[in-house]
Amino acid sequence: MSDYKPYPEHTIDSVGCKVSWYRFKTRELAEQGAKAARHNAEIMWSQGYDFGYLNPGDITENKDGTFTVVIP
Repeated sequence: MSDYKPYPEHTIDSVGCKVSWYRFKTRELAEQGAKAARHNAEIMWSQGYDFGYLNPGDITENKDGTFTVVIP
């Protein structure tokens, strides 16, 4: 499988034991981040990682107009 993809400009919203959540300023950046998260998760799944009940690449719109993405 190919190399890990980098994430566009973001801030770290939260860090958990199985995933993290990155905050992006725009939907476009969040979509790019989600695409990278899904790609990177595929690599990690093939290595035996478990993300619990969360799905890397899921996007949530926040009340302040920013977007949070689940990151593997």
